[in-house]
Amino acid sequence: MTSLNIMERLKTETAHYHRQVEQNPYAKAIMDSTITIEQYRAYLEKFYGFLKPLEDQAVTLPFWAETGLDIGIRGKAGLLEQDLMNLGASEEHIKQIPRCNEKELPDITTPAGLFGYLYVIEGSTNGGQIMTKRLSQFLPIEADHGLQYFNAYGTETRTRWSEFMQLLQQSIHTPEEQDITVFTASETFRLLDRWINT
Repeated sequence: MTSLNIMERLKTETAHYHRQVEQNPYAKAIMDSTITIEQYRAYLEKFYGFLKPLEDQAVTLPFWAETGLDIGIRGKAGLLEQDLMNLGASEEHIKQIPRCNEKELPDITTPAGLFGYLYVIEGSTNGGQIMTKRLSQFLPIEADHGLQYFNAYGTETRTRWSEFMQLLQQSIHTPEEQDITVFTASETFRLLDRWINT
């Protein structure tokens, strides 16, 4: 395998897990316009409980600076905090939101693992555009008030995704690295699905 087809491998080999996570009750309720504001807030809390510990870990990794990734741009936990506060959560409540422990999270302690995890999170911003449009049609929320997580990059979504794909392909070279990236992406989908459905 060469780095030229890492994106194809990721798309193909994670497809089953990707489809599975999209079938969770919250996502289905969004797509059929039946989710309530309380359920939407619970859904955001689930994402926060998964992403916050991973982002806290990511920025402490010794190779973070070498990835070319900017946490100020790629970080999503802060957007979730803003959304939750816009939906009435206090800072104290946010601190008390249950979070995954290490055993419930993908292994991001190598550059290949980190990129595998981020492939899932960055890729979800594309679907987030659909979610943003759908949610704003029937819930009292807007792109900058309660929808910042799903609308993370707004009109820049396609550009940010292209930049990420370029960084990933520049960073993942050997067959071993590719295997780790694909495995971690699959695990991220699988573990996120399990966490959301817990």
